Amino acid sequence: MFATYQDYTAIYHGDVLTEDNADKWLDRASDFVDKITFGRLRTAYPEDQQSDIYVKKSVCAVAEALYLIDAQKKAGAAQIGADGSYKNPVASVSSGRESISYALSGGSTVYAAAAANKAAADSYTMSIAAEYLANVADANGTNLLYAGVDPFV
Repeated sequence: MFATYQDYTAIYHGDVLTEDNADKWLDRASDFVDKITFGRLRTAYPEDQQSDIYVKKSVCAVAEALYLIDAQKKAGAAQIGADGSYKNPVASVSSGRESISYALSGGSTVYAAAAANKAAADSYTMSIAAEYLANVADANGTNLLYAGVDPFV
């Protein structure tokens, strides 16, 4: 893993993950960030302190997003009845004139969109990671997000 729960709370200042579930999501985020950096974190982890901080923040931000996407998936699954029909959760109830309103299916957050579509989830988590990894070089001086061929290798 490229970040720990201590990094999550002290460097990223996150407050969504708990100590009990952080390892799971930080591990998954580490795999994701290593994948989008073409394995450069495993083979040439940045040596300077500022780049290390950016990598840790990226992993923490992705971990938090993956957790929230998963929570949205579970919330959506909980709304499916035993017979397979969709059960809209009650959003509010009024007594005078008997009014009941239901929550919209799936919600309207970026997490709902990501939970419903893997491509949207990958795009969203990639954009989060890129916020921190833009212009960060590995130990060999190659930009972590560089996808082209390095003519000097």
